[in-house]
Amino acid sequence: MWNRLLPELSKHFTIIAPDLRGVGESGKPQGGYDKKNMAIDLHELVKKLGYKKIDIAGHDIGMMVAYAYAAQFPEEVNKLALLDALIAGVEPVWSQVKAQAWWFGFFSQPHSGEVADGRMNLILDDFFPAVSFVKNSFTRQEKAEFTRAYSVKGAATTSFLWFAFEQDIKDNQEFSKNKLAMPVLAMGSDHFAPFLGAHVRLVASNVKDCIITGSGHWIVQEQPGQVQKGLLDFFMEK
Repeated sequence: MWNRLLPELSKHFTIIAPDLRGVGESGKPQGGYDKKNMAIDLHELVKKLGYKKIDIAGHDIGMMVAYAYAAQFPEEVNKLALLDALIAGVEPVWSQVKAQAWWFGFFSQPHSGEVADGRMNLILDDFFPAVSFVKNSFTRQEKAEFTRAYSVKGAATTSFLWFAFEQDIKDNQEFSKNKLAMPVLAMGSDHFAPFLGAHVRLVASNVKDCIITGSGHWIVQEQPGQVQKGLLDFFMEK
């Protein structure tokens, strides 16, 4: 998801871009897919790499994990960027979006991963445009890499476990009792998540809005220049 931004971002920062548990080259255990635990995965990685305090940016499911990371380890996060998704259980937006997002229901069905296994090229061909505004925003090479990553043995089944949100709702309702104090960037697209700034202010006290215009959900592919500028402006501001 971050491929177009890494060359420029890496000129200014040391970049860590791991696959989350359940997909690509990361492990695919049968459990542990609540975002609180997935954030602990990343925290253990950061500790092993020797970093004491970091900036975090997360998009989509990664946004949910990024919030859980900052909520659990607030003293270890300088700045947090939350990109074009929402936080499970934070109302009123959560219930509204969940009711409209058919893929939340499909991906969370017990056997949907098994149905999708070996057919991820078809799933992604349908899913990419469903939440896009810019047509054909993924290159052929990008589509091929997504398909490859989600076609690794077991990845369809385990990555779909990201969408079992019941524990996330409970955890986030607890996390939200203590608002995040670090600077937070809420970067939402005008055609998919224009609500994000107001949504994030329910869980954080120091929030900066950034609306990506002319974009659907895949903001890095649809409007990479705007996303890159927004992230650099935020993370490099003293």
